[in-house]
Amino acid sequence: MPEPNEHEQDTGSAATCREASCTREHDARGWCAMHYKRWLRTGSPEREAHRPDCAVDGCDNPAKTRGWCHAHYQRWRQYGDVQADRPIRTARPCSVDGCSRRSYARDLCNTHYRRFLATGDARPDEPIRVVTGEGYESHGYWIVPVAPDERWLIEGRSSTAEHRLIMARMLGRPLASDESVHHVNGVRTDNRPENLELWSSSHPSGQRVQDKIAWALQILTRYQDLVDGAPPAGAVDPDAPRHAARPPGDPGASQNAGTAAPKGFEPSLPP
Repeated sequence: MPEPNEHEQDTGSAATCREASCTREHDARGWCAMHYKRWLRTGSPEREAHRPDCAVDGCDNPAKTRGWCHAHYQRWRQYGDVQADRPIRTARPCSVDGCSRRSYARDLCNTHYRRFLATGDARPDEPIRVVTGEGYESHGYWIVPVAPDERWLIEGRSSTAEHRLIMARMLGRPLASDESVHHVNGVRTDNRPENLELWSSSHPSGQRVQDKIAWALQILTRYQDLVDGAPPAGAVDPDAPRHAARPPGDPGASQNAGTAAPKGFEPSLPP
C-alpha cells in the first residue's frame, strides 16, 4: 500500500490531494475523500486497481476494509479477532424444489419468502417470473425506463412502474390522478395485460342528485372506449335536450303516452 507523504503532517492551510491530477482538498492520509476510500477498498487510489483477496489464509473473497473481506472484517469489529479458523457460513439454496436461488429467510429465497408473508403459502408450483431487459424492482413493483416518444403517457418522466405504463398504452392516454392499476393474481411483477385491471377511486363530492348525475356523466365520458359496442343502457347524452319530442311512430311514444299524472294530483312538496 502507498505510504502517506508530507500532506499528512500538513496542519496549516488546506492542502490538496496527494494524487497529481486531483485538486480536491485532502481528507485523510493526504488523499481526498474519494481516493482515500478507494485506497481502503482496493489498497490503491488508482481507479483500475485490482481488488486484492482477503488477507486471511484460504479466503478467496475480495478484500473490503483493512485488507479483509466483509465477513472477516465484521468478525473483527464484533469480537476483536477475525477467527481465521472458523469457516465463513455460506447461504443455502432455497428449500423449494427446483429453485436455485439463495435462501433469504426461513430457508426460502426472497421471492418465495415474500409470497409466504403475503398469503401464508410460498406457492412452489407457481413459477417465478424472470424479468429480462432493463429495469429494477422497487417496493415490489418493476420500474422500467421509458422511451422519449412514450413519456407523454406518464407525465414526461423518464422511468415509471411497468404496470402503469402498460395500462396507459392500452388506454392510449395518461392515467388520471384517481386511477390505479390492480394486479389480478396479486403478483406485482406480473405485468401481463390480462393480469391488469383499471381501478378508479373517483366518487361524487356530495349526495345531491345533481352532483351524482354530473359524476356519472363524467365517468361514462371518460370510459366510453371501454364499453363494447353501443353506450351502456341508460346513458344520457349531455348535449341532447331534456324533453325532446319523440318522432311519430316511435314505439316509446305509445308506451309513455298517458303516464303523466292528472292535473290536481301532483305529489306534495316536502316541508
